[in-house]
Amino acid sequence: MNTVLDPLLLPDQIQLSATDRQTASARLDNAVRRGTLTPPQAVDRRDLLHTARTRGELHQVFDGVDGALPPGGLTVALRVVTAVWLVSCVVQFVIWLTMAAFGNLDWPWWLFSDLGLGLVVGILWWTHESYHRKSVVQVDR
Repeated sequence: MNTVLDPLLLPDQIQLSATDRQTASARLDNAVRRGTLTPPQAVDRRDLLHTARTRGELHQVFDGVDGALPPGGLTVALRVVTAVWLVSCVVQFVIWLTMAAFGNLDWPWWLFSDLGLGLVVGILWWTHESYHRKSVVQVDR
């Protein structure tokens, strides 16, 4: 897969960045403050965090910690809607080119559906990505 489509089709295979690790560490601190994790559990999970290489491996780190990772349904929705969008783009573009080859060159009608579905993909990606990029972690008091 290429690097452009990886975040959309394979979000759990993305390599962890320094920002991802900092955010995850802050979430572990937050879980200890809320009482969701005990300090020894947090230490064990920090060890897992330091060995984790991909975002998918964060599922072990945050097992049982609510709201730390995107819901599984959101990840599946992102992958499915992206795949449908890509197939739709290619099929409609090929049909448009085929029509043009037979002398029926028309305005790019396929853009309306592709841009609309692309907007849905963008919203899903933004929502999914926000779980990994929140710089401020809320502390329940």
